[in-house]
Amino acid sequence: MDYIYLSVMGSLIGTLAIVLVSIYLYVLYHARYMVIWAISWLVLLLRNAIFDLGVLPWKESILGLTVYLILTFVFVFMIVWSTYSFVNKPLNKWWLYGAVSIFIISTVLNFLPVSLLYKLLLSVYICCLAGIWVGLTFIRSPKIPKFGGLVIGYAYILWSFLNLSFPFIGSGSLFFPWGYVLGGTLRIIIAAGTLMLFLEKARKDLIKKEIQYRRLAENAIDVIYYCQLLPKIKIEYINPSVLAVTGYSPEDYYADNKLIFKLIHPDDHLLLDDFINNLPHSIEVPLTIRLVNKDKTTLWLEQKCVPIYDEKNRLVALEGSIRDITHRKKLEQMTALFDRMSMVGSMAATVAHEIRNPMTTVRGYLQFLGKKEKYQTDKEKFGLMIAELDRANSIIREYLALSHDKMVNLQKCSLNNIIEALFPLIQADANSAQVYASFDLSVIPELLLDENEIRQLLLNLVRNGLEAMPAGGKLIIRTALLESKVVLSISDQGSGIPPQVLEHLGTPFFTTKDTGTGLGLPICYQIAHRHNANIKIDTSEQGTTFLVYFSQPTP
Repeated sequence: MDYIYLSVMGSLIGTLAIVLVSIYLYVLYHARYMVIWAISWLVLLLRNAIFDLGVLPWKESILGLTVYLILTFVFVFMIVWSTYSFVNKPLNKWWLYGAVSIFIISTVLNFLPVSLLYKLLLSVYICCLAGIWVGLTFIRSPKIPKFGGLVIGYAYILWSFLNLSFPFIGSGSLFFPWGYVLGGTLRIIIAAGTLMLFLEKARKDLIKKEIQYRRLAENAIDVIYYCQLLPKIKIEYINPSVLAVTGYSPEDYYADNKLIFKLIHPDDHLLLDDFINNLPHSIEVPLTIRLVNKDKTTLWLEQKCVPIYDEKNRLVALEGSIRDITHRKKLEQMTALFDRMSMVGSMAATVAHEIRNPMTTVRGYLQFLGKKEKYQTDKEKFGLMIAELDRANSIIREYLALSHDKMVNLQKCSLNNIIEALFPLIQADANSAQVYASFDLSVIPELLLDENEIRQLLLNLVRNGLEAMPAGGKLIIRTALLESKVVLSISDQGSGIPPQVLEHLGTPFFTTKDTGTGLGLPICYQIAHRHNANIKIDTSEQGTTFLVYFSQPTP
């Protein structure tokens, strides 16, 4: 009958649709369960093609019936296995035990003189049971997208109930060919539902990934950005970390595409222009540049990026990250500073003794000759020569103070007592400079100090403060206990330290004074280093404060 043949062909087309959809989805997602799914429906397609189209006279053949049962049970087992894999659960072994048991019973029935209905009934029922279970799994599983899962689930259940009626419908009945048509239609619905399910799943996965990546980007310490270059330069995305670094929020950058260029340090504009003009080759090396943030603080930033090209191979965007390396730069500067001080100290240790010995001899002879009567008319000249030798000797002492290998005599003593003992000398210097000096000392624990070195540190910092102030200014020396640190601070009311000077502060031989040697602050840094202390500087137009942080001795 042609219409029966056509209806069976429709059923085969529905099954083939599921196989093709499964293969297509495997190519896209490389999911193992899609391979199992495709093989299971391919097995059913093979069974339908061989047996339902009447290619072989199988109904009266024990071998034919056995092959039919094998294909049916392989289909059942693999469709159940693929569903377990899809919901990411281990296969329940009772399915395997049940399928094998029913297969054995059905095979035994093949050898008995019973009707074809009884020989196939068990295999049909386990197939229908598997289909209903698969349908309920797709409907009820929370891991499966709802709409696609509902379409597949109900299609499986309807297809299973349709199969339940087949053994009781004769091939000559009117409903028989329409059953094949309806079965094929349900299989096409399963194929379409599978596509919808995976499209929905892919959309949700993309949204989830986007949320994850956005959360990573927005919680990153580094600034992450996406900058469009064509047709015009525009910041399309910048994460919230930019607020902590520059003082401006992402909305400020979206509103003003030129804001970042306005923040670049004036001395680094040429460096940025060179980077832009040499794109994309300039991105091979990280760009290190200075930026002036909202509170006028200068930061060092390191920028790394990757180029984004369009289909015409044009550079259309840059995507990258910006890291605040100000702390690293300061550490590099401190390391370079200590290296230079070590070099000066080594030179001082090598040369000082060779120079001081002949100078001592010359000074002694000048004193001796200066007392003779015939040189009394040149007494002032002798005094000047001796004073110059003393000045040269004091410079050598400053060099020796920079020596890294200098021994320190650390003893428990009171920093407050050192300040009080030295204050009359500090007050005399302040009176000479026509400024006012005072101290504000808190209760602090004793520290391990070399008293002579701390005196030198204190005098150097105080004299720097006195020289930085106009007449009438005020200098205050304070001590305080801050958490686990003892803090010594010397504050002046000068005009502050310019940024270009602050960068080089502490470098040996760097000075802004006409008669300075540039060794005062390097000596202070070296003394602090030998006492395991840190020096920090707080400066503004209202004055400068030098803070020395001492660690308390361990009990």
